[in-house]
Amino acid sequence: MIDNINRRILNALQKNARISYAELGKQVHLSAPAVTERIRKMEQEGVITGYSVSVNMDKLGLPVLAIVQCKVFRAKERQFKELLLSIPDILECYNTTGEQAFIIKLATGSMARLDEILDLFGDMSDTNTMMILSAPVHRALPDTFFD
Repeated sequence: MIDNINRRILNALQKNARISYAELGKQVHLSAPAVTERIRKMEQEGVITGYSVSVNMDKLGLPVLAIVQCKVFRAKERQFKELLLSIPDILECYNTTGEQAFIIKLATGSMARLDEILDLFGDMSDTNTMMILSAPVHRALPDTFFD
């Protein structure tokens, strides 16, 4: 159950997933064990699906960020999905409505590597590639959700 306290816990975790349960308890006016139990229940119920760290791709040697829209050819979807899982450069993939049914976000070390990946897609889909120049908005759930 997502009550107001759980919403406040989620809000705090989204801002800092490394916050201690003691500090989180202070923020939501509960004991650390009570916060621990609430988080454990939200994890079990699938409300909290994981914890992550934000990294600078450029500093990791992955300066090429792209969005690739793919229109997969008939009867190639299963093969295409298997291919996606085999490419470690792919960060995210969405199966969407519309003609370009797959939207892929990837990070790679060079334009040559991007070209190799696009060649892999060529037998199974038509692609439209857009280079990511910047990300002026990057957020999780808005604070207004937690009010």
